[in-house]
Amino acid sequence: MKQKWVKHPLLLTAALLLCCFITIWLGMHGFYISLLVAGCVTLFVAYTIYRYILRSARAMAQLIWAIRYSDFLSLPAQREEHLHSLPAELWDELNEALDFYKQNLQKKESQLQYFQALANHIDLSVLVYTPSGKIEWLNEAAKRLLGKSTLKSVEDLADFQPELPSRLYSLKAGDLSVLQVQKKEERIQLALSGMEFVIQGRPLIVASMKNIHSVLDNQETEAWQKLIRVLTHEIMNSITPVTSLSELLEQQIGNFDGDAEERKEILQMLQTIRRRGDGLIRFVNSYREVSHLPQPLLKIYTDRELLAGIAQLMHTDRDDLHLVLPDKPLRLIIDKDLIEQVLINLIRNARENDATDIRLSTGLSSGERPYIRIEDNGTGIEQEVLERIFVPFFTTKTTGSGIGLTISRQIMHLHHGTITASSETGKGSTFTLLFPPLF
Repeated sequence: MKQKWVKHPLLLTAALLLCCFITIWLGMHGFYISLLVAGCVTLFVAYTIYRYILRSARAMAQLIWAIRYSDFLSLPAQREEHLHSLPAELWDELNEALDFYKQNLQKKESQLQYFQALANHIDLSVLVYTPSGKIEWLNEAAKRLLGKSTLKSVEDLADFQPELPSRLYSLKAGDLSVLQVQKKEERIQLALSGMEFVIQGRPLIVASMKNIHSVLDNQETEAWQKLIRVLTHEIMNSITPVTSLSELLEQQIGNFDGDAEERKEILQMLQTIRRRGDGLIRFVNSYREVSHLPQPLLKIYTDRELLAGIAQLMHTDRDDLHLVLPDKPLRLIIDKDLIEQVLINLIRNARENDATDIRLSTGLSSGERPYIRIEDNGTGIEQEVLERIFVPFFTTKTTGSGIGLTISRQIMHLHHGTITASSETGKGSTFTLLFPPLF
């Protein structure tokens, strides 16, 4: 469709051609005075066309500048300034085009803000980088996990985990690998996966990093719970009739034929069977505690409220228990009785390992998660033993049942937290209770 504002330049062009024709005709017929007037008119029309072209060029430059820098406030003012120099229809179409462009731009910006807010809200850490290692973008979860708000290169991640940069460089679409990261407050198991895409001709890699340590820990705990339930059920069903029958035979041994010596010997055998059966029942019942812990009654406590009570309860003449608390009280959402049980177990274990200095401290991890740390200077735990200390039934003590640390981990599982241990033989051990963020 032919635009209305085209009429103005057409009229000016036609006027210039007409003036040129008249000027030539007057010159050919000797009307010199009229020729002078026609020449002046021709120059005026030519100057008018020049100004029109110049102002159109300025308007176009202004339009390009507005689009380039997304500044759409200056063009409407230009229309008022040059309202009589350019056709109104031209300004209307320019503004209409700019309005359409602004709407599309605002729509795309809204979509970008929406997806950025969505990416920042999820707890999955997302990292976008080029094949050369330049980091383009990372979401809030990645910043919390890595402990850095800005990163320029994948190489900067070596401080977090030395192997991580090489893993990211070699990460391909569809790859999935697990990387362990040991931090002071917690042990992290990162599941790395990646995808590749091209935007504006630039290849980019999107890496997702998920801490699956708590998931694996919870799955392991639930698996042990199911196993313990099955074992205790089957053992109880098998041993209870044996102990009942042995007790019944003890009562009827006096009616058996034979001399007193034989009856006495049989009675001792039956008593041994019953005693061992009762001991096995008590042993099995102790393991039922692991799978039948009460649900925690969560309340907000400060670290001082919790640890001051523990220090008073576990105080001895040895004066080996010390509190190291931050200046600002730390709030915890816990079941105080259950967490006290965990701390009591850990303090007792430290004393049984010849610790003379036991320190209880609190703080916030790099991920803003509250923790309680129990450090001792005891004999320590060997590495092959350390890997199995939370396994049910496992113990290195001759009189131990092997459920203290299992119950401790189950209690932390019920609090949606974790318990981790590190140790060095001859130097002591450190246990860390890590809780979910308060908010």
